[in-house]
Amino acid sequence: MRILVAVAPTMYREAFAHILRREGHPNDEVHLAYPDDLDREAASFHPHLIVSSNEASEVRMVSVPSWFVIRYYDILSASVSHDLQATRLIQDPTTEDLLGVVEEARY
Repeated sequence: MRILVAVAPTMYREAFAHILRREGHPNDEVHLAYPDDLDREAASFHPHLIVSSNEASEVRMVSVPSWFVIRYYDILSASVSHDLQATRLIQDPTTEDLLGVVEEARY
């Protein structure tokens, strides 16, 4: 499975990628991108899952099936969507939540 991580700041992006590489499936490809390059990177990498800190409408047009979008407001949360199903919100997401979304995206 191809996972594109486009989270800001850079340290968060690198930490997410490290977790996904260490705890994820050995055949998963994890690619890092700057959030501003999300649409271009998604078009060339063709990810199954995007982990980002924003949603780009241009990327939605590339048919990325699954999203884990981190939201920095009063409390950290993440919205999760798979194959255009209803989006669900995770309050104060954990590493286990992220890994669970990866497993959901696999199927």
